[in-house]
Amino acid sequence: MRIEFVYFDLGNVLLSFDPDLACRNLAELLLVSGDEAKQVVYESGLQHRFESGQVSGDQFAREVCRLLARKPVPDAAVFDAVSDMFEPIPAMRDVLDQVRQTGRGVGLLSNTCQAHWEWIVRQSYPVTAFDFDATILSFEAGSMKPDSLIYEVAERAAAVTAEQILFLDDREENVHGARLRGWQAEQCLGGEQAVQVLNRTGLLEEAL
Repeated sequence: MRIEFVYFDLGNVLLSFDPDLACRNLAELLLVSGDEAKQVVYESGLQHRFESGQVSGDQFAREVCRLLARKPVPDAAVFDAVSDMFEPIPAMRDVLDQVRQTGRGVGLLSNTCQAHWEWIVRQSYPVTAFDFDATILSFEAGSMKPDSLIYEVAERAAAVTAEQILFLDDREENVHGARLRGWQAEQCLGGEQAVQVLNRTGLLEEAL
């Protein structure tokens, strides 16, 4: 089946990220240990609920400060602390442009939260400044990969059949979830691995 639409994951495909750095940032802001910050944000499931849209940004910041803050801290400072952990992966903007040159649709499909996304957009990274044909974010969709619902939302946005979608993601379970929907999906990291996958499909050759 000819590929008509390519979805890219955000974390570790378009941008690298380091949750430990986010925890250290938050720990420095709130005068706690990195382990305490990690437990409250990640190990408690709070970040998962934030990314799936179950809690709002205000609720997330309020819960973090309730459990950790020893002094008044603005919500915006909490959001910046937990979000300042991303870096662009070299060459991926060129990859997006090359796929676009083939005439295929290009989309972003990511498990992320409002705080992370708004911070990323403010950085004006080349990859996120790209004009995606569809941007599917878990906190907006109310569903996270590998749940079936977020793939259904992405299919509707792509306006092609499931078999015509190629998806690149760094996590095996997310690739498996896409394949269960009938998508063509490959597990890879951004950079050289992503280029290899797209070369195997012939997409980058078409862009030459």
